[in-house]
Amino acid sequence: MVIVTVLVGACQIITLLGVALLLKRWADAKQAEIEARLSAALRAWGEPQGEGKPSKAAEVLDAMGAVVGAAAARTIMSSLAADASHTARAANTLGDIAQGQSNPVLGLLTGGKRGKGAALARLAEIIGPMLAQNQGNHNQGDAGARSVRDRLGRG
Repeated sequence: MVIVTVLVGACQIITLLGVALLLKRWADAKQAEIEARLSAALRAWGEPQGEGKPSKAAEVLDAMGAVVGAAAARTIMSSLAADASHTARAANTLGDIAQGQSNPVLGLLTGGKRGKGAALARLAEIIGPMLAQNQGNHNQGDAGARSVRDRLGRG
């Protein structure tokens, strides 16, 4: 019985080693097949498609370059447009300041930095007290007209 048990154990070990060797050969064959397919695919991407035609890899790189180049061009153009806008805004501001200094009322009416609504409100703030003084003088008859002449120095 001992001999039979040893023989059965030896057969099991030999069978397991045989199965392991078969699995290793099968795995090596599959790996070689996969490597051959990969090599063929890479070669197909790198070789020209025909006479005078670029390879697939060159076409993909060309398309990627076109997309990246277009995006870079859009970025550069928007940056240049923003710079031009800032320059125009600064020139308009300087023009408004110069106009406001040469003729303050005209400068207020054209708007300046804050727009025409704010300019008209500012003009009303400046003129409002003068109008209020004149209304108080209208109740006194002809005194309002004299006060304007007095302010001008003709009275």
